[in-house]
Amino acid sequence: MNVNPLYTPRELEHQLNDADAKAIVIVSNFANTLEQVVDKTPIKHVVLTSLGQMLPTAKGTIVDFVVKYVKGMVPKYDLPGAISFKKALSKGRRLQYVKPFMTGDDIAFLQYTGGTTGVAKGAILTHRNMIANVMQAKVCTRLY
Repeated sequence: MNVNPLYTPRELEHQLNDADAKAIVIVSNFANTLEQVVDKTPIKHVVLTSLGQMLPTAKGTIVDFVVKYVKGMVPKYDLPGAISFKKALSKGRRLQYVKPFMTGDDIAFLQYTGGTTGVAKGAILTHRNMIANVMQAKVCTRLY
């Protein structure tokens, strides 16, 4: 599931609980919102990233410095046990990949509605849904 980074703590809490999410990857700019609700959700694993983390080292360091200290776009947060995205990738690289068995009817992800008529609701999208969507998009690119 993806989450709108502009959600209020209440909206984020609702979706994480509704989806029974166990892990979240979050950009540090929005970690303060997660901090406010994480203890009221099933989240067990927090992976933090920054806007510059996947850029080359020098450029990423500059981007992160400007975003955090010059622009003040990263509110203070405290998420004990959170690990960096790069560290998660490094840990995962050492594990053996076991290919899961999936069918087209298996859930690929949840896409939440805007919640304009109440609380946001998770629409289940299957792998078959996503394959059909990619095929439709491919046809459309040929038309233009």
